[in-house]
Amino acid sequence: MSINKLKHYKINTPWRAVVSAALLLFISIVAFAQGINQVGFRPESVKRAFFDGKWEGQAYHIINKEGATVFSGSLSQSGRWPHSGTEVCYAEFSALKVEGNYTLLLKGQKEALPFGIDQGIYRQLGKEVVQSFYHARVSMAIDEKHGGVYARPAGHPDAEIIIHASAASAERPAGSVISSPGGWYDAGDYNKYIVNSGISTYSLLHLVEQYGDHLAGIELNIPESGNGLPDVLNETLYNLRWMLTMQDPHDGGVYHKLTSKRFCGMKMPHNDPLERYVVMKSTAATLDFAATMAKASRLLQNYSKAVPGLADSCLTAAQTAWAWSEQHPDVLYKQPKDISTGEYKDSDISDEWFWAATELYLTTRNQKFLGKVDIDAEKFTLPQWGMVNTLGLYSIVSDKNKLNTKSAQKKLVRLADQYLKNYEQSAYRISIEKFPWGSNSELANQGILLMHSYMITEDTKYLEAADACVGYILGANPLHMCFMTGFGTQSPLHIHDRRSVADGIDAPVPGMMVGGPTKQARQDCGEDKYPSTFPAMSYLDMECSYATNEIAINWNAAAAYLILGLDAIYTTSN
Repeated sequence: MSINKLKHYKINTPWRAVVSAALLLFISIVAFAQGINQVGFRPESVKRAFFDGKWEGQAYHIINKEGATVFSGSLSQSGRWPHSGTEVCYAEFSALKVEGNYTLLLKGQKEALPFGIDQGIYRQLGKEVVQSFYHARVSMAIDEKHGGVYARPAGHPDAEIIIHASAASAERPAGSVISSPGGWYDAGDYNKYIVNSGISTYSLLHLVEQYGDHLAGIELNIPESGNGLPDVLNETLYNLRWMLTMQDPHDGGVYHKLTSKRFCGMKMPHNDPLERYVVMKSTAATLDFAATMAKASRLLQNYSKAVPGLADSCLTAAQTAWAWSEQHPDVLYKQPKDISTGEYKDSDISDEWFWAATELYLTTRNQKFLGKVDIDAEKFTLPQWGMVNTLGLYSIVSDKNKLNTKSAQKKLVRLADQYLKNYEQSAYRISIEKFPWGSNSELANQGILLMHSYMITEDTKYLEAADACVGYILGANPLHMCFMTGFGTQSPLHIHDRRSVADGIDAPVPGMMVGGPTKQARQDCGEDKYPSTFPAMSYLDMECSYATNEIAINWNAAAAYLILGLDAIYTTSN
């Protein structure tokens, strides 16, 4: 189903009727196929549809809306994907590049598999992904003009945040209050965490840094639209400005999180009665903050007329955070006994040191930061909130004034090659082999890594593997599930998100990517509720499933980069 058609349904058709119709279509397709991108392909995309392995070698053809055959071929040889326990084969029709609506038909089968090709499909989807951050804004009313049916009163003004005992200092004793408004709700809860905000904000800043010209034409319908900045940057700055309030101006240290002592119930933000606190300063949070602010300063120098002085403020904040970290090099976060919300605990912060030092050097060119930037000695991994050194590599290889670029490029490509190998050997033609909590974000970050390798090598095999990540997220998976709310023929309706549960609207805000299949934390709904013990099949579209069906800002930021970055690459290469 195309984006435009889906939006038409959402506006003009009773939602429950649409769900019923989509479910019937889904049941028919599941009996026929094992997965296809339900939202649509760009003309340049890798295009595959997956089927039960019993149909290997079967002839197929593709017809356009007039019924004329435009492509034909045979299904691939069958292969087993151990993560789903299924035998699968596929049709590949990447050579079909003409925009339009199509139907794939297998010889001798009555069922049909519809799909679309649309040059604007990633752009439209990417816009919705970034606009979903607007709906997660703290301390601001979401008005009808910008939020439509999801308009709501402002939640959590955060004007009187209590200093927790773990965060107390002489200047800010326990029980005193500070103001820390703004930012985004972190996930399905209403708290705000610096370490997760760091990678989320960086991902969007890096997207703007690399593709700012392309993004300049994307208007998100947010209050800041038309102010001279790309709207992706406008939305990012709403969270960045909150992060600045989490730094103690007296010493430069940064509070680990702003939180209530426990999670509130499933209620709207403005109905949450719990008191909110800033909890201890940590070196990880302070270094993540320093890295993000240094990155922001470097980018914002290009937009000084629209946001005068902000680049300088960010750099000052980054440098004072670094100074605090040097004085407190190993203050690891320890959850206080009276706090039970997300820990974001990290026992190894060497990667945070590398990332912060890299960003500060690239911004200041001050040699003092180079002591922590030893590319050859560093072990790099796929980025996530607790493993961030590869973000420094992204910045190095993208920087105009190169810092040991060849070594950084070599490390990145070597890391990407591991995932490229997975992709090439996978029966499902996908790079993912592990399914941790937030497996869809794991895959999106693999796509980002592969994109960077494409930028370095200009080898399209990396771009193809990255694009396949989008296809998987949008339905080319053994669950035949589009993991993006509001899109496709079968997408999550019962996500683990307090706003979505409490707002009385059947459909959640569109453009939010759920965590996806995992075998971790299956006790959330009960082991017996999960349909399979295979990791790629272990998913529930239920509100209780915070393991598989929650949303989070770092997951969505990775999806935004992947989708809009690919759109920029494809658009500029035409």
